[in-house]
Amino acid sequence: MPIVYIHGVAVRDEDEVLARAIRQFGEVPWTTIEQHLRTHVAPAISDDPGGVPVMRAYWGDLGARFAWGGRSLVSRPEDLRDDAADVVDEAAERLADEPGATAETGEADESGEADESGGKPGLRARGVRRLRSTATAIRRPLEDFVPLFIGDVMTYVVGRGTSDAPGPIIERVLQQLDAAAFAAASREEPLVVLTHSMGGQIVYDLVTHFLPRMPEHRGIRIDYWCAAASQVGLFEELGLFIESDPTCGADTGRMAKHPSAEHLGGWWNVWDHADLLSFRAAGIIEGVDDSPFFASGSLATDHYRYLANPDFYRALAERVAVSVEKDR
Repeated sequence: MPIVYIHGVAVRDEDEVLARAIRQFGEVPWTTIEQHLRTHVAPAISDDPGGVPVMRAYWGDLGARFAWGGRSLVSRPEDLRDDAADVVDEAAERLADEPGATAETGEADESGEADESGGKPGLRARGVRRLRSTATAIRRPLEDFVPLFIGDVMTYVVGRGTSDAPGPIIERVLQQLDAAAFAAASREEPLVVLTHSMGGQIVYDLVTHFLPRMPEHRGIRIDYWCAAASQVGLFEELGLFIESDPTCGADTGRMAKHPSAEHLGGWWNVWDHADLLSFRAAGIIEGVDDSPFFASGSLATDHYRYLANPDFYRALAERVAVSVEKDR
């Protein structure tokens, strides 16, 4: 039984700076996820858990890119490297502390009198620099993550394409699922997919639009899918999927149909009350097993905590075993 993990946004194997920034939000490395899947999930559904292929469909290198190297990000210096900018600020502050320095330029003031603020010459300029430094220190960690988070979502939605011309992220994930489906057929075992965050939107587009219209990938059937930290319900409610039906909604009382059984078996949509980036799908999409999972993290880290919690994988294993047994 192959297990495929599809990650969410702001994952870059090749960018160690970003990787360090994401860790403060609780990002869980692939090696940890792989170990949990092999330890807890594989034994529940295979007589040979050690031989179960556990794969990751990596698409981060196809995500958002800053065409000007992040020049739009306010916490970055426009023309200087960070360390050079710090040196300039420190020198300017020392100059502002010298007697006779003006508030605006730091140059000598022949009068030596106080500036308009009534304080020591250079006080206002020094205060502005310190305020800027404080604001930058607060803003920088968020700018290491949030723009790429939003950028990856936009890059996927704009570039996912259609079944006639699938985008690069869709093609990459399809290649991984083709390999996993071949392994599943060879082992005569089901195919299980775990997604995190934006990975769920990719899979939902696959099982509702791409797979039904791309016979060359007819071998792919996801026997069980767990969408952790899911935003699928939100995207469907906002009508952002390719197959979103504008006639569905509270006004008509119609829900979106569950993806065809030809392409998807069981589906567990998982969210956490403390994870502000996870959403329900119950009442929006038919037939989904929708439930919360207390990830035991914090508001800052809960979006990733599912993937580090052994109880989450045990719960997943139980659901997979029951679903696969029903499917036989």
